[in-house]
Amino acid sequence: MKRILNKIPFAAISAAAVSITLLAAMLVGAPATASTDNPRDVAEKFDRVLRKSHVTVVTKFKLNTCRYSQQAATAKCAEKPRVSVIENVLKFYGDDIRSAAVVLEPARDKGIGTLSYEYYDVRKDNATWIYLSALGKVKRIISTRDSEDGGSFFGSEFLIEDLDYRKLNDYTYKILRQENFQVNEKGGPTSRPVWVLEWTPTAERARKSKYSRIITWIDRERHILLKEQYFNHNNQLFKVRTISSLELIDKHWMPRHVTMNNLLAHRVSTLDRQSIAFDWNVPDEFLTQRTLTDQAFRERYLSEFRTAWK
Repeated sequence: MKRILNKIPFAAISAAAVSITLLAAMLVGAPATASTDNPRDVAEKFDRVLRKSHVTVVTKFKLNTCRYSQQAATAKCAEKPRVSVIENVLKFYGDDIRSAAVVLEPARDKGIGTLSYEYYDVRKDNATWIYLSALGKVKRIISTRDSEDGGSFFGSEFLIEDLDYRKLNDYTYKILRQENFQVNEKGGPTSRPVWVLEWTPTAERARKSKYSRIITWIDRERHILLKEQYFNHNNQLFKVRTISSLELIDKHWMPRHVTMNNLLAHRVSTLDRQSIAFDWNVPDEFLTQRTLTDQAFRERYLSEFRTAWK
């Protein structure tokens, strides 16, 4: 998203420094082995789990962002973190997606929201709108590779393209290796067999993306993301996404905690899912601009969705 999001004021509501363990998921044990699997098939299995496991997802999460200083294997915020609490509602329409996100806290930003329509067809651009409650206006926003904030999600190190579901035909694929990977699940550290898959954007996609390639650690049995690395157009390792508190919720594997570490800017964002519900009935009318502009309409539905949270 878009230059306007980084101009939204976010009050820091936590004065304490937040200690964040970096590199929460580390490689362990077995040596890398050559793979005979088809890389496109691996990507399709991964995509199928994302798109076909459920119809709707309703979440509430806390988003913390700060500049950090490095101390041995950990990093600590060198400034008061920006903290916001957000509710997000997502619904699949076949392979297409509609979602709405609304800020609950801090109070000064309450009611700011976004509405996104994602299209699986590479010939159709995704569409995103933002509502600024202080101005009472909805604005269509366009993200490009060269935009100043690169499409930041509410000023965090998560870009809109990090949170979007990728279109398979926007990339070519290569399996770099297979190995064992240690992930922090709810019950503790667990070693998992993974594919290490490289995504290279097509020339058309590269013109719109901040990344020249992405490397994903994909669980070979559950076909879910365990770690991801992002390289900029100078082929520098730019950002690292790690997960922890991986939990099986209503037969869906979901990390409660996601970290995005910007290695070049020394900024980190953590996304903590506080509540979540799958396959709740979300009417189509909720995923329209009215949800952004009509608080009573929005709250009528959200209060119902909250009863299903886990």
